[in-house]
Amino acid sequence: MLNQKTIEVVKSTAPILKKYGPQITKRMYEIMFYNHPEVKEKFDMSAQADGSQPARLASAIYSYASKIDDLPALKPMVERIAYRHVQTDVLPEEYSIVGSSLLQAMKDVLAEVVTDEVMVAWTEAYQALSDIFIAREYDIYEEQMSVLVR
Repeated sequence: MLNQKTIEVVKSTAPILKKYGPQITKRMYEIMFYNHPEVKEKFDMSAQADGSQPARLASAIYSYASKIDDLPALKPMVERIAYRHVQTDVLPEEYSIVGSSLLQAMKDVLAEVVTDEVMVAWTEAYQALSDIFIAREYDIYEEQMSVLVR
């Protein structure tokens, strides 16, 4: 799915994401809600206000970066998040909104640390992860529909 260079570059960003992750995700939500206020309704705004949602996302991004070379280890996290996305009716097209907001936030917070090489790698890595979520969420919707039809 991802080439070795992308995996290496993303994995090399894990320590800085561990340190600055909450700042990045806080900035990401600011960007996303400003540019796409229509997605705000899908988020628990009290979890935004108390910082728990940005903290959870920062932890998930760090986990992805640190385990990008061992995706099966991320399965429990993917399952938990995918079910939450289904509960809040996240649409496949909304992943690009989150992705562009996240990448911009990384640039804003990390500045010169985010080289072109890092941006390319994270763009590819984010797309791969969003594809995993979209596929899993589709399966969950299908499972739920088959239960309703019975």
